[in-house]
Amino acid sequence: MLNRIVLPILIIVIAAAGYYGMMLSKQEKPKIQKPEKIWQVHTVPVIFQNISPEITLYGRVETPRKARLKAAIVADVKEASVLEGTVVEAGQILVTLDDTDVQIMLSQRRAELAEIDALIRSEKIRVKRDKSLLNNEVALLKLVDNAVVRAQQLEKSKLASQANLDESLADKQRQTLIIERLQFDISEHPARLAGLVARQARAKAQLKQAKVDLTRAIIKAPFSGRIAKLDVAIGDRVRIGDPLLMLYDLASLEVRAQIPGRYIASVRQQLEQGLTPSATAVLHGKSIIFELARLSGEIRQDSGGVDGLFRLTDRMSSLALGTFVELKLQLVQQSAVAAIPFNALYELDRVYRLNDGYLEAIRIERIGEYQTESGEKQLLIRSEQLAESDIIVSTQLPNAITGLRVEPVQASMNE
Repeated sequence: MLNRIVLPILIIVIAAAGYYGMMLSKQEKPKIQKPEKIWQVHTVPVIFQNISPEITLYGRVETPRKARLKAAIVADVKEASVLEGTVVEAGQILVTLDDTDVQIMLSQRRAELAEIDALIRSEKIRVKRDKSLLNNEVALLKLVDNAVVRAQQLEKSKLASQANLDESLADKQRQTLIIERLQFDISEHPARLAGLVARQARAKAQLKQAKVDLTRAIIKAPFSGRIAKLDVAIGDRVRIGDPLLMLYDLASLEVRAQIPGRYIASVRQQLEQGLTPSATAVLHGKSIIFELARLSGEIRQDSGGVDGLFRLTDRMSSLALGTFVELKLQLVQQSAVAAIPFNALYELDRVYRLNDGYLEAIRIERIGEYQTESGEKQLLIRSEQLAESDIIVSTQLPNAITGLRVEPVQASMNE
């Protein structure tokens, strides 16, 4: 019984001792040390300078003086003297409308006024006549009164009948009615004359309107400029309010371009100091100079800045409305700024400094852009964490992070 218990235990102990001895006699494999990866990067030194930064803006040509000329009368287009793109002078005839209907209306208005003038003259003659008749009728009334008195005396003395007296009284009554009617007509004269004068004033106004409409049959340029759009052709029938053409003033062309919010304070400071920021653009191989005239009074929704309105310093007849323009706006000179390649910028506000072979993230402030004499565009930055002659990494690394091992390319360092 004891052997049945001890023997299995003994076998397990012997097996465990053998396995442990084999483990002790096993040879250990040498550990392979994986070297740390080193990224090759280009670098540039930090050199502080006093530079006037530039910013690139994009805008389109527009003008505050853009006229949309519309028809003021109902008429047919008789002649269109210009085409789209034509440069015109102030007062030049652009479109001529058929004035036949207006001439007919003008004749009617003149006839109406002449008729009312005649009525006024007639009314004045009538009141003079009524006054003269009134004097005569008053004199006749006195005679009739005398006749009535005589008839009454004769009737009392039985020398005349009652019929004669009644006839005399009737004559007096009729004469009194005539006088009252004349007095009423004379008293109504101011009202009748006032009504005729009012009709005369209305007729004069309608005649004046007809004359104005006659001048509106000839469409002239309100100012010198270029025809942007012609909406009619000879033979078209236009109604009041129908568009005829659109023109804009070449002397007031300007470019509307959005200035990023981070530069607004600097631009406003220049304007408040009485300085006029200038901007340049290259169009058709020619350099054009613009001046910042003013800032927009309204900020558009989903906008990251304020629109600046840049005025042309000289008249460019070849600059069409709506032309896309790339502007280089020069800001006030900045001190202690460093120029670095755009590749050195990460996420708009961060660069990496080389520190003992490792990357170190540095927060920076973007001041603007700068173009070197060779035509290379660089970014101007400023940071309190940067010092003169610090080395900045100018290579874009997809996994850039503080502590990443890098090694500068020798060719870049020698430069």
